Amino acid sequence: MSDLVLWGAGGHGKVVLDVARALGGFGAVSFIDDAEEVSGREFCGCQVCGASRYLQSLKGQGCSQYLVAIGKNELRAACFQRALDRGLLPATLVHPSAVISESARLEEGTVVMANVAINAGARIGKNCIVNTAAVVEHDCRVGDHVHLSPGVLLGGGVTVHSFAHVGIGAIALPGAEIGEGATVGAGAVVLDSVPARTSVVGIPARVIARASR
Repeated sequence: MSDLVLWGAGGHGKVVLDVARALGGFGAVSFIDDAEEVSGREFCGCQVCGASRYLQSLKGQGCSQYLVAIGKNELRAACFQRALDRGLLPATLVHPSAVISESARLEEGTVVMANVAINAGARIGKNCIVNTAAVVEHDCRVGDHVHLSPGVLLGGGVTVHSFAHVGIGAIALPGAEIGEGATVGAGAVVLDSVPARTSVVGIPARVIARASR
């Protein structure tokens, strides 16, 4: 029975821990975190083993699976790669209440929260967060390091490119496309496309900001 280490002892980490506990099948579950105020202490009944430098010793102790429990996409991606480079194996966690089609595919390092539906032919990339009660309809394509927030609804055939963040309760109509690194505000409705590295809000979604790079 493999142990599991969660990187990030914060609010998101609590929810990921609940998924791991609901699944069972792990030995010890522990955390790592660079914040001095939590390092070496207990968090939600689990030991915070130390800062990220502790990664080097995890594999030797038999703790070979990890999941990065950090909400910010860019930081989560960097941590995901650091742990992978040190020989740890990414876990993929799916809450027992989630409904996942047999023809859907989830890549490594992704966490799927309670009451999610991922339907036929959908593809979810590496190191993604599919948060509570999100719906990913048939034939959607979700890239790596994406965060689909609670209550997000993606219609059939939607494409969400890597590093995008879709806010709470946002909707993307069938066939819509959300560009790389884009942010869709809470409750927004995407009718067709969102350019890469922009922020959109409203109904219908409109651009309010563009990244400088």
